[in-house]
Amino acid sequence: MDSPTKTLVINDQLEGLESALAKAALIEHYTGCEVEVAEVIWDHIEEEPIPDPDKANLIEAFVAADRHGLHNLLAPYRDRIAWSEAKVLWSKRTDDAILQEAQNVNANLLIKPAGAHSLGDFLHAPLDWRLIREAPCPVLISKSSGWNTGGNVLAAVDVADEAHEQLSREVLRAGDLMAKILDAQLHVVCVYSDLGQSVNALQVAMDYEGIKQDMRQARQERLISTLEQLQVDGAELHILEGKPPHVISRLAKELVSTVTVMGTAARKGLGKLLIGNTAEDTLSLLEGDVLTIRVVNDA
Repeated sequence: MDSPTKTLVINDQLEGLESALAKAALIEHYTGCEVEVAEVIWDHIEEEPIPDPDKANLIEAFVAADRHGLHNLLAPYRDRIAWSEAKVLWSKRTDDAILQEAQNVNANLLIKPAGAHSLGDFLHAPLDWRLIREAPCPVLISKSSGWNTGGNVLAAVDVADEAHEQLSREVLRAGDLMAKILDAQLHVVCVYSDLGQSVNALQVAMDYEGIKQDMRQARQERLISTLEQLQVDGAELHILEGKPPHVISRLAKELVSTVTVMGTAARKGLGKLLIGNTAEDTLSLLEGDVLTIRVVNDA
């Protein structure tokens, strides 16, 4: 991830935009990026059987009220942010409107306040999940009320799978950038599976601890080599055993991580219907903000 040149802060309501904008301002201070703030709104008045002129006037009243709220929100930043714009987008499909706006303005960072997650998430992908999968740029899901400088940034990678090599490199670069922006300590975690059940099933547990040691060492060596290539210095490494969503969320909580950076392999076609992406599974478990870096998987 390169330093962003255009950051889009966007939501389907005003709530949460203030803290997201404060984070965008901190990023802008470090990178000099342009910032746009937008809200997507819609009301059933559009479907009411009333004359079109009256309907248009009512819609404009809705838009004007929310535009006023956005301008009030932006007021403290007018002299602090190099460039900013406030937009109200009228659309029944919030996800499509956000994705289209990100495309229209060539955003290379999208910041959105976190939406509510529930058991229904297993039946259909909520807005945050769709953005993580399909946005044309990295997505920062803003879950916390604000950022303090110092602290820790956590980057989660899978260096054992060569298919994820480029994604891991981008995650590490993004983690390094966020650590610099926040003047924070960068931590890098790589999780390997608990082999207990599979090893016993295969009856090859002659040297179970030795196998795990080899797995840890191979990941550590590859991770150190990658960090050196990327010229990322001073990162603390964590090679841990378990299921990635639980291990990553537990470590992020222990570190009180301000931002956790993760990769997501966006799916195409029928693959988009599948649930189970590590970033998605982890998102609801993390208390701090999540920055997702996307690559496209044709599967």
